[in-house]
Amino acid sequence: MSSQNQGRESPPMEKQTDAQKAAPSSGQGVSDKPNTEQSAKDQLKNLQSNPRGVMEDHLEEQFKKTMPQNKD
Repeated sequence: MSSQNQGRESPPMEKQTDAQKAAPSSGQGVSDKPNTEQSAKDQLKNLQSNPRGVMEDHLEEQFKKTMPQNKD
């Protein structure tokens, strides 16, 4: 099978280097630290599920409707 874009197809298996044959590393190893699940929960316990945006307070104040006061 030939590739649509020339130069994008892998070489045949017998011509590949060791780096090409091996699966790429995910970059994540096995952690040997105990209680990793508990420490992950501790980090998340004080976070809000939907935090307020940076400009949210400002926008509410800016577009707040006030009742006009009658001057007699």
